[in-house]
Amino acid sequence: MKLETNVIKPEISFFEEENENVILTTQWETSLDSKLDEIYEYINKNDGKDKSESEKDELYKNAQLLWREFANVLKDTKYNFFLNRPQYNFLTDLILKKIDYDVNTVFFAIELTDLLGTMKGVKFNNDQELTAFPVNATEITYIYHLIATHKVKGLGKDAYTFAQVLRRIGEISKIFNYYDTAAKNSSTEIQNWVTCFDSSVVMENREESISAEVLDNN
Repeated sequence: MKLETNVIKPEISFFEEENENVILTTQWETSLDSKLDEIYEYINKNDGKDKSESEKDELYKNAQLLWREFANVLKDTKYNFFLNRPQYNFLTDLILKKIDYDVNTVFFAIELTDLLGTMKGVKFNNDQELTAFPVNATEITYIYHLIATHKVKGLGKDAYTFAQVLRRIGEISKIFNYYDTAAKNSSTEIQNWVTCFDSSVVMENREESISAEVLDNN
């Protein structure tokens, strides 16, 4: 199954050293996609025609519950943040030793304590081997905010390593943004659906609009 919003779904894995590295596991992807499907299936199969106000309220309540379930899964979703030894050493050294923290960024760093704890003492067999560190959207956002102002001089080794770390962060951000956009779109669809409960309101091509949001390619 492939979900479509107003953007193309980004790749959830990449190949490096002839290995496929999965950023979003099938378990998380299936959970997100199925929860989103449930929302559209519910609002496609139900409407407010000939319903009492209390029944309409119940329909809306149920749709909102489905949306919150999707939002909670998105919040809990873990993404694999892949780093090799040079990238790992560069990032951890940057966060733990080199960044100057102010009254705002220090709290970002503190929130990363648990993640940094799981990263501590990781052993690599060589400089090419990739290790996956599970992160949620908040953690990867905090990492980006912390290192975004870092500067490297020239195009030496550190510059390329820095760029590679930023690219890994960007790959995760694209996936999260895709589903975040889907959350916003589905919330809008629910509101439009509820508006149609009023018999005097007609929304043209609502079903076509919804089907454009969720396409089943199977």
